Amino acid sequence: RGARSSEAIASADESTLRTVLRGLCAEREVEKLVGKHLYQVTKLNAAKADSSGSKRKATSPVHICIRCGQAFEEDDNRKECRYHPEEMEIDDNASTWYDWDERAHGEMDTAENRRNPDLLGGFIYYCCEKRADESEGCKLGYHQAIDGKRKIRC
Repeated sequence: RGARSSEAIASADESTLRTVLRGLCAEREVEKLVGKHLYQVTKLNAAKADSSGSKRKATSPVHICIRCGQAFEEDDNRKECRYHPEEMEIDDNASTWYDWDERAHGEMDTAENRRNPDLLGGFIYYCCEKRADESEGCKLGYHQAIDGKRKIRC
């Protein structure tokens, strides 16, 4: 998430952003992630509306947390982020890999496999030794987002 892409996103018009999103959504995993984030941000923005249906005058920006993937409002960032401070590692002894043949299926420890919900049981988090498919996050903290060149931590 470089400064250049953040600047390009900030300066792009709505039509350009929609075109880029549609292009990115050609990849199934990206499409799922975009859908998840759109749902979260839409839900959070709807919750910000008052009972009469009008928006509050001053709304704080909504961000996606880089640690847990949840949407949060910059001015209402509570200590609700559940995350792992360490990366996942392959668990060679997991039943997920019993029938795995690297010649047929490819390498086990890939970025794609780490994102595949069906294979998460084959990974553990180094920080807490919990399986990736059973762990919400072993640490609790504030949400963090990247906005341009600065990290937002309210």
